[in-house]
Amino acid sequence: MDGIKIIQKQLKTAPSSAGVYRMLNKNGEVLYVGKAKNLKKRLINYTQPERLVKRIRKMVFETKKLIMVETPNEQEALLLEINLIKSLKPKYNVIFMDDSSYPYILITNEKSPRILSHRGAKKDNGKYYGPYPSADSVYKTIDMLERIFKLRTCSASYFKNRTRPCLKYDIKRCSAPCVGKISKEDYNLSIKEAHSFLSGKGNTLQKTIQKRMLLASKEQRYEDATIERDKLKTLTSIQTKGKTLSQGLKDSDVIAIYLKQNDFCIQGFFYRNNQHIGNRTWFGKNYENLPAEELLKIFISQHYNKDNTPKEIITSHMPNDAEILKNILTNIAEPQKGHKKDIINQALFNAKQSLLRKISQQTSWAKQLAEFSPLLGSDHSITSIETFDISNISGTNAVASMVVADKTGMNKKKYRKFSIKQSNTPNDYAMMEEVLTRRYNNPQTPYPDVVMVDGGKGHLAVLIKVFNKIKFTDKTKKPILCAISKGKERDKGYEKIWQQGKDKPLNIEFNSPLIFILQQIRDESHRFAINFHRQKRAKSTVKSALDSIAGIGAKRKKALLLHFGSVEEIKKSTPAEIARVEGISKKIAENIYDSLR
Repeated sequence: MDGIKIIQKQLKTAPSSAGVYRMLNKNGEVLYVGKAKNLKKRLINYTQPERLVKRIRKMVFETKKLIMVETPNEQEALLLEINLIKSLKPKYNVIFMDDSSYPYILITNEKSPRILSHRGAKKDNGKYYGPYPSADSVYKTIDMLERIFKLRTCSASYFKNRTRPCLKYDIKRCSAPCVGKISKEDYNLSIKEAHSFLSGKGNTLQKTIQKRMLLASKEQRYEDATIERDKLKTLTSIQTKGKTLSQGLKDSDVIAIYLKQNDFCIQGFFYRNNQHIGNRTWFGKNYENLPAEELLKIFISQHYNKDNTPKEIITSHMPNDAEILKNILTNIAEPQKGHKKDIINQALFNAKQSLLRKISQQTSWAKQLAEFSPLLGSDHSITSIETFDISNISGTNAVASMVVADKTGMNKKKYRKFSIKQSNTPNDYAMMEEVLTRRYNNPQTPYPDVVMVDGGKGHLAVLIKVFNKIKFTDKTKKPILCAISKGKERDKGYEKIWQQGKDKPLNIEFNSPLIFILQQIRDESHRFAINFHRQKRAKSTVKSALDSIAGIGAKRKKALLLHFGSVEEIKKSTPAEIARVEGISKKIAENIYDSLR
């Protein structure tokens, strides 16, 4: 009740004006940020626990300090609330924002411009298009532009050092301006047309290409006419699909929300320059039993900023504080009929199907983990499994992965990577012991229900050895220890699950849903470990190839890699070409040339 008493005490001096309040716990961490048209009236609600939902009641009881800030009006209060939630990410606020910036398509201002995806600050000279909802939608658009306009995507150093066309020229994805396979004028025309397409001038562009095709045919330049025909065919196909989807949606986002019990899904359709540029889905749990209108207000206020706001946001429900959001961001509308209403209905249908699929998957995971409990002899439901795998080549660049599965599926936020400290020791058991010790040696470590290693009885013995050294208290629940190994018929997936204290593997049907889930967990740990090993190996390859050369320090190594792009490109270069790099003398260039060979 301390939290209620603290709020009641603050009420004596609380203003009746608009403002923002923050609730902090005993460690000074912000639990919740809220805004109110009338601070005093809003805070009175928190002193009536019987009217609060369980989650908010728990928050109030954790509150040890309350901070209030008055603002001139409700609009300023909402702006301050948005900024504080984005920066502080309080525990009890509904948070939608992720840490990644939105991707754009960039066409550079180089002599032979290139097209590429871009995230972050817009420091490069060129024209930016977007933002796009996901990297996937950017890559699909770039792929399409490559097919139509045959623009280069290679880096500056790669482009500069080409002596013959690359594979993309052979598969008709690039016109090879690097070696003069296309004139400067024709390439610049392709760039101009790409700009037109991304700017939403596809109809005008179609007519221009059609005229060029007919002229080339009339002048009996049939090869040129064929190129223009193929370009027109692809462009027309894209434009036809786009017209149906983007009618009346020149620069708009369509946002729909579907709620079911304690879960919700938000589906976004995104349109720029009369083109549908992609979809995106967000999931969440409606912990506070908030209505769709309030959740949409929270989503829109956190999701949009000055860099990614369209001219119009079309919603399935009119969000709370819509008029304030319009003043801060852009126009917000809830269509009642017509084409926009049809689009909203489609987005709403997608949100519903996505949420139902997710709930079904989560139910399946929870059900199978529950079936795993009696097989392991556990008297309680299994809710979390941590699985480990080792990846190395003869002990070099050795790494380990830890993946986490819970009743909702694979929980990627809890994954961990380990760089093995033992070097050049091709001993899987020793490596596994090191990783497990590092993970569980801390007495403050929260233990999962099950710890599983990829391997057989030998790996299980290592796992048991590590846990035998741990001193468990009466309050600490010791995890179940097991290992997963492939049977003799590896291609058929006859996995065996070995458990501590049992001589024989667990009796699980080879084609049961449970074994499929356990295989999925094991395969995910394997994938995660291999990817990390490849990254580490690639870095060490670059390091050993350049750092072993006399006279090459960090500064020169950086200059070489920035100029050539990779060690492989340096290997292909002559001493004279290497000497063109700033800080590389003729003598050092010859040394590099000889050392890399």
